[in-house]
Amino acid sequence: MLKRIGTGMVLVAAIAAAGTIFVAKAAPDPRPVAAATLPPGDKPFARICKSDEIVDARPDPAWVGQSFSGDNCQAPRMPVAVDGFTASREQVMASIADMKRYTVASESFQRCVRGFVASRQAQADRDKKPMNMSLVIIENHRVIASENNKKKVADRVTATINAFNEYGSGCG
Repeated sequence: MLKRIGTGMVLVAAIAAAGTIFVAKAAPDPRPVAAATLPPGDKPFARICKSDEIVDARPDPAWVGQSFSGDNCQAPRMPVAVDGFTASREQVMASIADMKRYTVASESFQRCVRGFVASRQAQADRDKKPMNMSLVIIENHRVIASENNKKKVADRVTATINAFNEYGSGCG
């Protein structure tokens, strides 16, 4: 019985000792930092200007944007990427406007492709024939590529804006 009590006391003492190891001590409040001033004769660091940030801009094969199987749907041309590190504010704003125009044109292209596939499906139903699945797969790929291109353009414009805000406003 005394052995069990002794073992229990040792266990409680060990737990208490371990608990004191993990007790954190509060750090004192940091001292207020004075505003940085340059000593006489020192110069501030020069502006840092970067350029040529890499953003996914791989083009799709040419056939993806061209009319396929007489659908008369042409994918819009992707806008030119703007280097935000060296661009002016007007160029950055123009790239935003180009992105918006591209998005509208891309959505129109996708509607055209979907309408073409729907009309072919309706014709196949009227003729009681199966739909040409390779046509559906290719047209679906064109819509997916158009969606991916909208994302690429938006990513490029975001990178342009971020670069302009970070470094480009005074570089050139």
